[in-house]
This record gives sequence, structure tokens and C-alpha cells, in this order.
Amino acid sequence: MQGAESVGQLCDPQSRMSTRSSSRPVSRRHNAGLLSSSSSFSLPVGDQVDPRGVRGYPIDFTVKAAAPDWPPPLIVNFSEIFQLGLGCYERYLHEGDQCWLDAAVHAGRHGLEGQVSGGPFDGGWTHHRPFPHTFSMPTPWLSAMAQGEGASLLVRVYQETGEEVFAEAARRALRLLFVSTKERGVQASLGGRGFPEEYPTDPPSLVLNGAIFALWGLHDVGVALADTHATRAFSEGVDTLAAEIHRWDLGYWSRYDLFPHPVVNVASSFYHELHVNQLTALNRMAPRRELELAVERFRAYAASRPNRARAFGHKVLFRMAVPRSRRLARLLPWARPV
Repeated sequence: MQGAESVGQLCDPQSRMSTRSSSRPVSRRHNAGLLSSSSSFSLPVGDQVDPRGVRGYPIDFTVKAAAPDWPPPLIVNFSEIFQLGLGCYERYLHEGDQCWLDAAVHAGRHGLEGQVSGGPFDGGWTHHRPFPHTFSMPTPWLSAMAQGEGASLLVRVYQETGEEVFAEAARRALRLLFVSTKERGVQASLGGRGFPEEYPTDPPSLVLNGAIFALWGLHDVGVALADTHATRAFSEGVDTLAAEIHRWDLGYWSRYDLFPHPVVNVASSFYHELHVNQLTALNRMAPRRELELAVERFRAYAASRPNRARAFGHKVLFRMAVPRSRRLARLLPWARPV
């Protein structure tokens, strides 16, 4: 455990230069965006995961951390900050450079400063801008994905600094995962059981990748802070996902979400690969036969050129029906406004 007094000091410039020349992959942008669909990078399964504790993150976010500088050039939302912090922490585990740990701690402190205290959003990180496409999201709104990622970063910072404030904030971040979206929380219903909702829509959107990131927050708080409630909720969430994973399976590709769009929202190639990697990592943490079989099917779909072409075609149809641009949506008479 690092002493708290050593974190946050200025890094040695020469150390920073050597960090940037690391063999670890670095995005050309400081932040590659909130899980952008870009094909210029991927998010592999993390290779520093401790099966009995909390160490490396299940998905390797190092591509999100181009340099150990704080603040980053552009802060868009808390989920991006948490991904940046987790990426910096991953680089710290690989390289041992204090600069990367300092940057991760700074990201954690930013989360502390922005976490809501009191009221219906207590423990949350609110979004104050409408979602630009796909879903209609009146402000302010919360995301189970951001809550889970924030908790995951905060428990890692707590383990390094020993500062209880990070542990307490991580616990508070999970509170809203147990509050229904109808009561302004981030818990939807799937198969009659609670399930984390990245975008709290009505009817539920049930975005697969965001739900898994939220579940990992439960896991990390449960293990790192010996929180039996979080541990039980993680196990129950994995059971729910395993029982319902077939809903995201189109028989040739995976779905991005379960929202009743006018056209099925087929996952992009980026998100389909992410689904495979997330399910692989999740099944290592909490083995379920249904998850193992889903990974096998999804991998087989991606290996098929006809399936890839079919998925691409359906994605184009979806974006014609639900454009990413609001301006384009107004110009296309058949497009559904969001």
C-alpha cells in the first residue's frame, strides 16, 4: 500500500518521458471517448486481474490513458474520467511508475468532488446534458455504468492510499443500483429481477456492456471492502444475466440493447468484440455455463464474414431509422426523433 502523502506530488519529467515511450498501447487522443465505436482501438480482457482480490480491471482501459497528466484536456462526463483513471491504474500495475498512480488518484478525487451528497441522487454522478442520440434522456440523469466504474476506481484508490473517504464514496456509489429507475435510480427489471441500467429509459433499454461494467462495481466493493450486500447483489446480477443472455443473441450477432427501437439495434463490430471480452472476463470471475456458451457463439459469429456483413447492413438500417445526428433525424421523415 502506498503512503497517502506520496500520492499527488509532481512527477519527474524524465520519468514521464520514459512512461510515454512504454510498449503499452497508447491512444493518439488523451481520451478515446466514451466507449466509442471507432475501429482504431479495442478494449481487451485485462491481464492483471486478481481472482481473489481487486487489482487490475477486467477490461484493460490503458488505451484511455495516453499520458499521466492531470487535468485531462477535455472532461466530458464522469464515466470517461473513471475509465481514464482505471487506465492509468492499469499502466501503474504494469510499469510501476508513480506518475500513473498519481493520475489515477487525481481521477478518484475528481469523482469525490463531483459525487452528489443528499437528496434522491445521493451517491450519484449526474449527467446534465441530454444524451445526443439513440435514447431520449431528460436531464439530470444517472447511469449504472458510471456508478459501477466509479466504485471500481475508488476502491482501487482506497487500497493504494488507505484514505477511508474513497471507500465510503465507493459504497455510496452503489446505493442507486438498488433504486428503481421509476424512483430516479438505475435499477431496471429483467426477467422479473433487478438489473443495472446504463440509460434509465422507459421502457428499459438494457444495454449489455453498461450493465456488466455496473456489475463489476458491485464485485469490487464486495471483495475489497468485505461488503456482503454488494457481493450477494453481484452474484444475483450474474445469475440474472446468465438466465437472460439469450435476449442479446440474434443468432448471427449480438444486440447492443433490448430497447424496442423501430429497427433492432445490432451491436457495432467494436461493441460485439467488447461483449465477447466482457463476458469472457465475467465468466472467469463468476463462472456460468450460459455465459461460456454465449462467448463461444459470439466469437463464432465474429469469425464469419457473412455474419459480419449482415450485422453491418443491419447497423446501417438502424442508423437510418435512429440517426446519431438530431439534425439528420429532422431531415429524414421516417426517422424517429430522440
